Amino acid sequence: MTGDTHQMQMLLLEDVLDPAKPMCLPPGPRALYLHDGEARIGDRSLSPDATLFSDAAIEVTGHGTLWRFEVARRPPDWTVPPEDRARLLLARPLARDPSLPFVLRLDRVDFIPNADTPAHGHYGQGIRRLLAGRLLLRIGDRVERRHPGEAWFETGQEPVTARGLVPETAFIRALVMDTDMQGRSSFLAWTPEDAAAPRNVTYRLFLDELTRLP
Repeated sequence: MTGDTHQMQMLLLEDVLDPAKPMCLPPGPRALYLHDGEARIGDRSLSPDATLFSDAAIEVTGHGTLWRFEVARRPPDWTVPPEDRARLLLARPLARDPSLPFVLRLDRVDFIPNADTPAHGHYGQGIRRLLAGRLLLRIGDRVERRHPGEAWFETGQEPVTARGLVPETAFIRALVMDTDMQGRSSFLAWTPEDAAAPRNVTYRLFLDELTRLP
């Protein structure tokens, strides 16, 4: 690490867009996912289940619900600013040097019902949010059940197994990874037996961008 005491942080925010009030966001790497409605960002239009990467200052207009996965540099005494208190869902520090470039990936993971994933970690850290269905997770020695709209953070360094309990279970995932992971799978099987087992999920990659903090 450098002498900079700032931490690298990932945040998930949910914005309810108001057609009468454009939302202006400062520069910084972010992955935007439109859950419902319609949105316009610069010259791009977003429909539901569509995404956009940006690291520039942007103006967002439209209506509906926007999920924002952001990466930022925060001082040790950072607190949630008043304007974000109603929209912030989760914020976690990232064990990375904030001065170095990184890959920001956003994808969607859909589960085969009632089938376990093999135990695995990831070559990266990040936030997930359940889009639909119900999910049973074992993360290390903890068992957790997730419902639509719930979010959680994984370090990538603990073994995880997951089971979709109902059809159409899916989550949206944002990962921060080293630059050499661009275009490569983040999946890290926990044992040789796990590497040979079926994953029982399908993936949809939205974006996989090389970026850095301003």
